[in-house]
Amino acid sequence: MIKFQTKVSIFIVTMLFTSSITVAACLSPSDSSKVKRSGDASFSFWANQSGNVLSTGFLSSLAQGGFIGHDILDPVLESHEGGMGFFGGSVGWEKKWAAKPFKGGKWALCGSMGSEILYDSRWTSDLFELIFYGNGGHTGRVDVLSGTGIRMAEFNRFGLGFENAKTRQRLEISLVQRLTGFEWSIPYGYFSVSENADSLDTYLQTEARLHALDGSSTMNIPFGDSLDLPFGFLPAYGIGISGSLPLASETLPIRFDINFSDFGILFEPQGSSVAWFQEGIATTGLPVFGDSLTWESVVEGNISTDSLFLTGSSVKRMALLPYRLSAHFIYEPSPDVMLELGVETGGWMPEPLYTAGVGWTPFDRLAFGLQAKYGGWGRMRPVVWTQFKYSCRRMLVIEIEDPMGLFIGNESSDFTYNRGVTFRLERLAGDGWNARGGRFKSTCKR
Repeated sequence: MIKFQTKVSIFIVTMLFTSSITVAACLSPSDSSKVKRSGDASFSFWANQSGNVLSTGFLSSLAQGGFIGHDILDPVLESHEGGMGFFGGSVGWEKKWAAKPFKGGKWALCGSMGSEILYDSRWTSDLFELIFYGNGGHTGRVDVLSGTGIRMAEFNRFGLGFENAKTRQRLEISLVQRLTGFEWSIPYGYFSVSENADSLDTYLQTEARLHALDGSSTMNIPFGDSLDLPFGFLPAYGIGISGSLPLASETLPIRFDINFSDFGILFEPQGSSVAWFQEGIATTGLPVFGDSLTWESVVEGNISTDSLFLTGSSVKRMALLPYRLSAHFIYEPSPDVMLELGVETGGWMPEPLYTAGVGWTPFDRLAFGLQAKYGGWGRMRPVVWTQFKYSCRRMLVIEIEDPMGLFIGNESSDFTYNRGVTFRLERLAGDGWNARGGRFKSTCKR
């Protein structure tokens, strides 16, 4: 009997091997080949995680267990800027392409496809303090729980559209599938104990959704085996628009790149499992002993409150797709130097992501870059990238976000909050396409 972990490992290796063969077949003709008129193409894979309060050292301490004192908790509590903590990221892949223009014209068919797992969690500093410290040190104030939540989903997308070979403007219509996912949130909640601990006022309203069907199901995997799942898939579908709008000056070495993806609506079917809970306690007196609500009953757990707990299945509804919108300003003072400023929003990020960086091309086939990113889920972190042009039209791009964060388990990563890596194979546009600034140009024979 093959174990589940072994099946998953074999499946992942098979997918990576198949993808590598496909990419190699599509993106690796010899340098001496005659230039073709097809547009850009790329295959990307990425995995990243960011946070603003939970350092790698703190998470390692939780995983190892044992006593966690104030020397570990206090820095984490003080890191909750604005009273909120964030943790999130994504894992996915994407393939983009553009064919040769129609009948020698300006417009060409283009498309993209990919898959991505998004995860996002956020909580208030008051909730963190209640969990790890208790409320003994801050009676007489209201602890806010509203805004806490966690969500995760897997999205697949396929887009088809047109791209202009001269302006490089691109527009696609995308079909998006959310295969499965879940979400839990506290839309409204607070907890308060008076300064003298003689009154209590608390209210909690929370909701959870599991976008799957009740009952078991079977998923076929490679090598003829099957995997039994405790739930059934309940996919939802949506329509969105994606594209890019590059704007370059004809007289100055500056340009703007505006990119957007998945602006649209997701149509959720009925059938998701839903649980809704509401409870409130309020008293103007909290005696030690007695027949009503007392500290004695609280300590002994003999509490009888009016609670509302509902479960059921969801009805049809519409929701926004996890869109992304970014704008970049690029200044090229010389052919081998590039300065960049950018901002990005969406993708479930709680805050905008700001980027500033510099790129340098010391050789014809090699370029390097250094960036600083701030926002999204995380705090300030460095990013390094390199581009290696290994043929007349093809290059490999590697980007590493917060490199020290990759050394999990090493003391050097204890004070990191982010980590990420991106690999991308690119094919440069051929004859008849205007080259986008800041990128290598095709040097194939004509």
